[in-house]
Amino acid sequence: MATTDELYSEVTPDIEAVAGPLFEFSKLCLRKRGNFLPNGAVLDAERNVGFVAASADINGYSTSTEVLPLLHDGIRSQAKEKEVIAIGIAENVTITPNGQPSTEAIKVLFEHKQGLVVALYLPFKKQFISGYSFGEIFTVIAESEVNAWL
Repeated sequence: MATTDELYSEVTPDIEAVAGPLFEFSKLCLRKRGNFLPNGAVLDAERNVGFVAASADINGYSTSTEVLPLLHDGIRSQAKEKEVIAIGIAENVTITPNGQPSTEAIKVLFEHKQGLVVALYLPFKKQFISGYSFGEIFTVIAESEVNAWL
């Protein structure tokens, strides 16, 4: 059985294929709208990335709390319908990294069919004049939230 580090190294191309577009789309939404709803991506066996979104649309508005479970359900359904090897979900969160002051971050939860689950965080700050500044991405081992392969 592979260690977490070995598995991470093995699936790094899949992480990049899923997380990269989610980070870029989330950054775009922040710059244009100042926020974003959770959104996702799936990587199929042919290495095609498909984007996934959900909307609760209650009175013309959706919140992250309403959208996230719908997004999870949609990704689980896709994993049952076709060969999905990895998934990712991006959301806007507040984190407190290693005792530092809390900060906002784009979180991409990455789950792989081989069992690796990590959360990638991209801290950001809204600048007074120049939009947003982004820190360095860091990764933390995480628990599965979507459970696409159960």
